[in-house]
Amino acid sequence: MAGMLYYPFANAPEPVLQQAILYWDDLATVVAPGWEDRLSARMKEVQDAGLYRPLEAHQAFGPFTLHEIEMELDHALKQVPLDALIPPAEPPHGEFSTLHVDKLHKSVVKELLQRRLVYRHPGSSSRLVAAPALLNVVVSLIAGRIAAGINTQSGCTGPEGLRPHTDIKAAHLLGTDPASGYDVTACWQVNLGPLLPVPRDDVMIGDLVRFRTRYNAERQRLMLAIDDLLHKLKQADRHPQDAYRLVERELSEATAELNAAARSAKWSWVARPVAAFVALTAGFGAAAQPDLNVPLMALSGGAVNVATTRLRRDVSRGVADYRYLHRTQKLVGGAG
Repeated sequence: MAGMLYYPFANAPEPVLQQAILYWDDLATVVAPGWEDRLSARMKEVQDAGLYRPLEAHQAFGPFTLHEIEMELDHALKQVPLDALIPPAEPPHGEFSTLHVDKLHKSVVKELLQRRLVYRHPGSSSRLVAAPALLNVVVSLIAGRIAAGINTQSGCTGPEGLRPHTDIKAAHLLGTDPASGYDVTACWQVNLGPLLPVPRDDVMIGDLVRFRTRYNAERQRLMLAIDDLLHKLKQADRHPQDAYRLVERELSEATAELNAAARSAKWSWVARPVAAFVALTAGFGAAAQPDLNVPLMALSGGAVNVATTRLRRDVSRGVADYRYLHRTQKLVGGAG
């Protein structure tokens, strides 16, 4: 089972955090020294439950040099209006407009300073003041490279594996939007929200952890069935309905088991939009059927369907894994 790598911030929002606890092996975020003091109360509870994996520079990954990310950085910055990249005149409080230098190689820090996209925080030499849009750019690039590196070394389906997740559409596009000079591939966009419902209201972290522990077998069965579906969709010469038919029985039974568990908890469950983007390695599928939109199965929380799109991927980084986009503010019906 893989973990969820949430980005671009160290603290995941409530709906994403709930899904991480209920379904994924753990929750990882990119952090800087002193991160313990900046974790939200809910994130600290996740840490206390042994389900949090902080990824700190110099320990979990080596800061990437400007040479390694310059092309990606230039492209990403061109996608953001210049006004949105101007750092605030006064140093703000909180994580949304400051960037720790230890997340970046000194060559990248120097480049950002020369471009006047950041300036050093007068109260902390280790922090750079930046616009939130720039934080999205930088941390999104880092998160994609971390996940690719870990998945290349240890596989993307084991306990060390990571699947990038974000609820910021701009951050998602920075790592996937087609661009000249990059390999662009066909991609399936799979709506998995109905398969992964979360409580409608706030629920104590301890209650979520107890639910996860009590129904661990059901949770693992569902996640493995979803992973099997995505893997079969990734195989180039397969229609999405054919891929679904190969896992239909296992996925249906796993969904029914977890829905029964959800009813036993007596929480009000809802499905929130969660899309998985599955890149293909050859020319069939989304490339051959650019307007395809296929419903695979219907649930009380909505339909699981597959649509087509195109995705940017950097083949030089080895394993090209799935990416997830959450729309945490929108509810989709009810779930069992």
